[in-house]
Amino acid sequence: MRILLLLAGVTDIRFPLHALAINEQGLIEEGDKARRILSPFDEAALEIALKLRDTRDNVQVDVLLLGGTNNEALLRTVAALRPDSVRCLDLQPACLWDAQFTARQIADLLAAEATPDLLLIGREFGDLDEGSIAVMLAQRLGYSLFALTQHAVWQGDTLCLLRERGTSEESLRVSWPLLASVTNDRRNKLRHPLMKNVFEAKRMTFAAVTAGTGGGTGLPLISLEAEREVERGGTCQLLEGDIALQAEALVAYFKDQRTQA
Repeated sequence: MRILLLLAGVTDIRFPLHALAINEQGLIEEGDKARRILSPFDEAALEIALKLRDTRDNVQVDVLLLGGTNNEALLRTVAALRPDSVRCLDLQPACLWDAQFTARQIADLLAAEATPDLLLIGREFGDLDEGSIAVMLAQRLGYSLFALTQHAVWQGDTLCLLRERGTSEESLRVSWPLLASVTNDRRNKLRHPLMKNVFEAKRMTFAAVTAGTGGGTGLPLISLEAEREVERGGTCQLLEGDIALQAEALVAYFKDQRTQA
């Protein structure tokens, strides 16, 4: 079984925010003093993968860590926990605010490699606080999606993923392939690396892979416009039925709003 982790990192809030600018191509340029760390969701995804490998000899854990500022330190942080491989993922161009474009870049790259059985990604990959990249990536790859994963356990030879919903806990008996977006939970708090592995990681070199444009271009920041203000009106509609029926009602509502706009 092969698990592939997609990790991105976030700005380290313990330090002043570094200089940011938008270049002529509409892409973000960051100063060389930027500091980036693994997000709680990155850490949770990594811990889940390591726990699954701890109890199965046939589990392989590979990591693709998003390139950018401070990536060498991040790569060494992950490598100290001894996944089977760690590589740097370079998006050319990097337009994380364009989730559809980013998902296509990553999906095209993964399509050229050995297909992972389980793809784990932090629920806010790219630090955009919206979670849409995971959803669009699953759609691009043709993977089933299990969102907001909090825990994973083996039940015999079957993997079971768990998440909380209200006062209940939902579980999924996994059939491959599957993409799971991961959120943090006390059960998946990241372990501390052994000191000998920390020192070994400092001597490592890391391969890099590039995900190109896939024949398209991302949405430049300079083309974004402020959302137009719309006066609120209408009446409240209560959604009834199970989740599937509520989702159908929402889709129909949004389609109707688009038509009216």
